[in-house]
Amino acid sequence: MTNRLSAWGPAAVWAAVLFFLSALHGVDDLPHLFPGEDKVVHVGLYGVLGATLVWGRLRATPPPPVALLVCLGVLYGASDEWHQSFVPGRDASLGDWIADTVGVLLGYWITSMIVRTKASRQEARHLRESTPGPKPE
Repeated sequence: MTNRLSAWGPAAVWAAVLFFLSALHGVDDLPHLFPGEDKVVHVGLYGVLGATLVWGRLRATPPPPVALLVCLGVLYGASDEWHQSFVPGRDASLGDWIADTVGVLLGYWITSMIVRTKASRQEARHLRESTPGPKPE
C-alpha cells in the first residue's frame, strides 16, 4: 500500500487540486493579460499532471503502459471540463480540453526526457568510475 501511495499519491493530489480549481466560481470572467492566456494556464496545470504520471510510472511495479497513463490524463481533462459545466460562471470548452491534452502530453514527454537524460548521465558516470585505468581530469 505504501508503494502505491508513494507512486500515485502526487498524481492523485494534483488531480484533486485541478478539481478544486475547476470548482471555483467566476474564474472565466477574470481579465486576461493576453489572448489565449487561459489556454497557457491549462497547458501548465495539465503539464504538472503529466509529470506526476511519469513519477508514478517510475515507482510502480509493474509499470503501467505509457499509453494508458496518457489516456487517463486526457480523460481526466475531459471529465474536468464536464465538471465545469455544472459550476456557476464556468463552462465546458473543447479548446480548454485540447489545451489540457497538450499539457498532459508535454508534461509527460518533458519529464520523461529529463529522467532519461539524468539516467544516461548516471550510467556514463558509473561506467567511467568502474573502468580500470587512468581517469581523465
